[in-house]
Amino acid sequence: MANADPVDIVAINSDDDDDPVTDKPIIQLFKRLIDNDNKQNTVLTNAQIVDILDKEFAINLWDIHELEGEIYLTIVKKYLKDWPEWDNFDRNINSLKARRNKSVLDEMLETNYVNLKKYLTETLERAKVLAKSTVDKLVEDKANESKGCSSKTDNIVLEIKCSRNQLNQLFFRRPNPALNDSIFNGAEPEPTQIKLNTLPLEAILNWWDVRISILKGTTVFYDRSTAHQLNHTLINKNLMARFNPLKTLPQEIQTARSNKGILTPLEQYIATVQVLMKENPSLIPLLKFVRKDLRLMPEKVLLRLTYRRYTNKYPYIRYLYTEVKNPDINSRIYDLQLEETVSPMYRVFLGSPSITNPTIEVGCTPCQRKFIGTDLMEQLKAHFEEWHANEPDWKCTNCGKTFPMPTLASTWWTHKC
Repeated sequence: MANADPVDIVAINSDDDDDPVTDKPIIQLFKRLIDNDNKQNTVLTNAQIVDILDKEFAINLWDIHELEGEIYLTIVKKYLKDWPEWDNFDRNINSLKARRNKSVLDEMLETNYVNLKKYLTETLERAKVLAKSTVDKLVEDKANESKGCSSKTDNIVLEIKCSRNQLNQLFFRRPNPALNDSIFNGAEPEPTQIKLNTLPLEAILNWWDVRISILKGTTVFYDRSTAHQLNHTLINKNLMARFNPLKTLPQEIQTARSNKGILTPLEQYIATVQVLMKENPSLIPLLKFVRKDLRLMPEKVLLRLTYRRYTNKYPYIRYLYTEVKNPDINSRIYDLQLEETVSPMYRVFLGSPSITNPTIEVGCTPCQRKFIGTDLMEQLKAHFEEWHANEPDWKCTNCGKTFPMPTLASTWWTHKC
């Protein structure tokens, strides 16, 4: 056990044990934990997890596709380690061992066995549908490829749900030998501990999926959201030269419907914001941003209409990946990078031009957080500096200049080429 590769194991706070195999694999694990006295880590190798899959869940990795087996291995590693009942299990063990009550200990062991097996069963059942469909698609596409079929059937679609921070490091640049040559990085992103500077307010308000709302009940005065359009392509830079045709974005303000109706002077909205600034001195920086945004609108606007606009003439591009420690020498043919392109856009909905005592809020849509009240500014900045400050740089697709994301966002994602 001491020579096991630390990346290929599941670490659990328990002891080592050399007892012979006499029970079901999960029961074996529990008994090793119960006999633990020195509080070192008990680890499970890939072979032991394969044994759990075979004997506890009737999943024989020798009978299924390699990719499907890798998915099951990864899931069991993750969810076995993160089982929420481990702390209770440890406390109960210590209590029962002190009382030396074997009958109650056996009962507790059986109860936890049932609970853990149910927990892992539900997780694996959810994964089976995705794993099976992914492998079937892969096999089908390989067969079509060998027959010289059209490239229209060569695409493999794998839907992945992840946070923005996870997406930034989702793919290994080369297959990771410590994870059975997987290209997926399932590790949680490490929080940034050292911050060299703070994010400007304008950068925060122009970040991913940020929404500013000024409303009273169902009556909306102003609602603005960043709606940056993203495109992702996984490429191998060592095997292909990717051509990105230059794309230009329209700079005029667009509307969701025809511009027919009664026009209202924009100054009425700006005058209302001026009043709100006097009534909410702690929110003046935020309301100045709203006023600046309104001044970019036409001199006369239609009520209850959504306006949208690209903020730069050209999209930006960047490449996301995670380096692999000690890659296999044969993996040099790979240079996997997630190509991400952003076309920066924002939307503004204008409702009634006047409002009194409204609620002013800022929402971070990816995190499902809303910030309101007199301390809105402090909470908003603290949230973004903790969770959203660590973003790779962007490059203009036209001039090739590179910009840090906070710099781009603070200048409303625009620059002069």
